[in-house]
Amino acid sequence: MINEDTPFRVYAKGFTRGQTQALSGESANDQWHSARGGFRIDHNRGIDQFTLQSDFFSNFDGSTLDKSASNLSTNRSGDMRGHNEGGNIRFRWDRTFSEQSAFMLQAYYDRSRSQLLPIGKFDAESFDVDMQYRFPLFEQHNLTWGANYRLYHNKVPDTNLLTLSPREQTNHLIGTFIRDDITLIPDRLLFTVGSRFEHNDFTGMEIQPNARLMWTPNTENSIWMAVSRAVRTPSRAENDAIINITPQLQSSIGSPLLPFPISALLNGSSGFNSEKLIAYELGYRHQFSPQASIDMTGFINDYSQMRDSALGALSLSTGSPRQLIFPFTISNQGSALTYGFETSVDWKPKDNWRLQSSYSFLHIDFSSKNFLTKSDPTGGGAEKVTPQHQLSVRSNYDFSERLQFNLWLRYISNIGFYHIPGYVTMDAKLAYKPAKNIELFVVGQNLFSQNHRETVSEFTPIVPVFIPRGVYAGVQWRF
Repeated sequence: MINEDTPFRVYAKGFTRGQTQALSGESANDQWHSARGGFRIDHNRGIDQFTLQSDFFSNFDGSTLDKSASNLSTNRSGDMRGHNEGGNIRFRWDRTFSEQSAFMLQAYYDRSRSQLLPIGKFDAESFDVDMQYRFPLFEQHNLTWGANYRLYHNKVPDTNLLTLSPREQTNHLIGTFIRDDITLIPDRLLFTVGSRFEHNDFTGMEIQPNARLMWTPNTENSIWMAVSRAVRTPSRAENDAIINITPQLQSSIGSPLLPFPISALLNGSSGFNSEKLIAYELGYRHQFSPQASIDMTGFINDYSQMRDSALGALSLSTGSPRQLIFPFTISNQGSALTYGFETSVDWKPKDNWRLQSSYSFLHIDFSSKNFLTKSDPTGGGAEKVTPQHQLSVRSNYDFSERLQFNLWLRYISNIGFYHIPGYVTMDAKLAYKPAKNIELFVVGQNLFSQNHRETVSEFTPIVPVFIPRGVYAGVQWRF
């Protein structure tokens, strides 16, 4: 039962449809359909606040296998049809003792099923519990302590592309963290130090400390610096999978003149360790006025024990037809150094007009002893998979409380690994609200060109597609 003081919101997004175009010379289009919905209930009682929220979704999509991967499908046309559905529910309890002391407890359950035939199927569910307690200690310390537990269960049937052993598995993650905000000079100098301690089923205990110093000489300027250690723990695929990467290998080395066809397999390893990162950051913020500010951040990231692959001994398969087998094993022999900076500007020329812009630069140096590392988009090839320059400019203008007009301009530099040239694109949205809970809108996407490419699938060998220019209208009703 819901009383009058309990906010109750139900929302739904109607069945939407989209389409992307295949590259010139390929007879393939990607199509997708999507439906989403959910509800949220908020309730306050004294110093307690309760939230119950649920979301659900159902998506359909389609792609086409690349010709080099036709052996993965029994469908001669190479058509792939995908469907994924699922939902989640979250309960959160917040208790506020004072401005400096609060407690939070949250439980979350998620379930999803997906399939992309003939590539594979996937069934997963997870359960999370998080607790956090914030309280002051003496006059200069504000401590935050928390703990979390996660259960993750998944089931993956065998396909021509992917095999997991065992097919079904449950993993556990348990952890705790502590952080201390230390006031060295009131309203001027703040030092934060803390660490996260986690135990997972793949690599055992992982410790991730961090430290941050914030200096605020006046109300207009602030400077901060940070040093952090982080890890990326292995996934099931990196431990238990056998992946058919024959199309990727053929595209990298061409079609060698051999009397046997090639079969390339990437094998997971139980000895695969966590990837390590030491991050160094330096930032500055200046507040020109209540309507304008600028933020700038520079960073250097030092990665070690990065994922890589090593080639094993070549062999011939048994049976007919015979194949030359290239066995690869996942290892931790890679390292990388990345550096760059980001800047963003926020400006309100008028009360009803807001401008936001951001620019980022990123450089990656990846090193490895394995000669094929440059052909791996998630390894040495990452140097050319990530664009070096990205620029974004947004304009949000309110003609009135009911009528808004938004523009979004983006520039992305070239992606050399996939031979994708740099592009500039513009999106626009005109929205009108005839009533409080109803919105009518018209959206234009990719307005500067007929189409452009943005990325290419890394592991699933599908035909690359263009993002076309599009215009659509819709209505949103909140109740």
